[in-house]
Amino acid sequence: MTDHGRFPLLDGYRALAVILVVTTHVGFFSGVLLIPVAGPIIARMDFGVTLFFLLSGFLLYRPWALAAMTGVRFPGIRIYALRRGGRILPAYWVMAAVVLIALPFLLPIARADWTDWAKYLGLVHIYSPDLPLAGLGQIWSLATELAFYAALPLIAWVAGRIGRGDPRRSSRRQLTVLACCAGIAVGFNLLTAATFSDDLPEAATWLPAHLDWFAAGMALAVVHSRLGLTTPPRWMTVVRRLAQDTPTCLVIAIALFVLSSTPIAGPAAYEASHTPQSLLIKNGLYLAIAVALLLPGFLGGAQAYQSLWGRALTHPVVVYVGAVSYGIFLWHMAVLTVLADALGWGTHWGTFFGLWAGTAIISVAIATVSWFWLERPVQKFTHRWRPHSSR
Repeated sequence: MTDHGRFPLLDGYRALAVILVVTTHVGFFSGVLLIPVAGPIIARMDFGVTLFFLLSGFLLYRPWALAAMTGVRFPGIRIYALRRGGRILPAYWVMAAVVLIALPFLLPIARADWTDWAKYLGLVHIYSPDLPLAGLGQIWSLATELAFYAALPLIAWVAGRIGRGDPRRSSRRQLTVLACCAGIAVGFNLLTAATFSDDLPEAATWLPAHLDWFAAGMALAVVHSRLGLTTPPRWMTVVRRLAQDTPTCLVIAIALFVLSSTPIAGPAAYEASHTPQSLLIKNGLYLAIAVALLLPGFLGGAQAYQSLWGRALTHPVVVYVGAVSYGIFLWHMAVLTVLADALGWGTHWGTFFGLWAGTAIISVAIATVSWFWLERPVQKFTHRWRPHSSR
């Protein structure tokens, strides 16, 4: 859960991320991705997934980063697993069951068989060559998140073994390990794009392909923790000053986003193949955009909170959308799929705005029910147990 006392902007960032994801999917269904200039811009809004991955890396790794630098015990694995599972699985299982049962009655698609149920409920469908089922195309990122949850304690153990209790030595070790994680992502993407892009396209959704995005969030967690302990390195204070300069961060993010919308980052159409070079450029630009956007929220402190950007992100409506963003993420593809089939509009801006409004309204309504009747009660239940640290 968000530590609202220290990171008051993060629900606003979640709202931004889910709006970006919904917008790019509506662009795909409405066909406006094929429109020059505006189409590539909407297509690149899928970097909302990058925002989600960095947020996860930062928030989940912070306790491990601080424990390694201060020499205290690492967070307990059982409580960590209980809370992570409780956060994502019950709401997801309800959505998946409804979609797998109901959509074949609403759309001309085949019913899911038992293997579909097993793969999707287990979030292992991304390791199968089958195309995503209707209404569940976005769930690849949730499966990747789950893989990251499983890998995080191991990465934290490797990164935190050396220099425990010594902030200077420990932070260096952790950043080195995280740089290696980023290198794994680069190497994996080069290998898959150059060798397996046709035979194994699903590999682009696996954790190694996005480990650099998670690692960037984790590295910022190291920086945040290190800034509060003894005298930090000069480069970290420079990063903090940049984070406190919200307008500069936003200008950098917007400029990089515009660059990512050009052919330098490869084709905008989802079904088109990337060259190894364009894939690395696109992933690198997405990473840089997300870091520039999130820096004020992670390290900006009171200056970022008091800025116009900070006030916008903490507006009650934005905060509410951020609070229910997981439910919006889960349900929006099913809602969008049914609306697009029912309305049958052509490729034009009227289709885009109509689908966007309908999808947003219905998804927020369902997400509200999910939040108050399922997600929040489960979170309260899993937080009844106090975390016991492990060695």
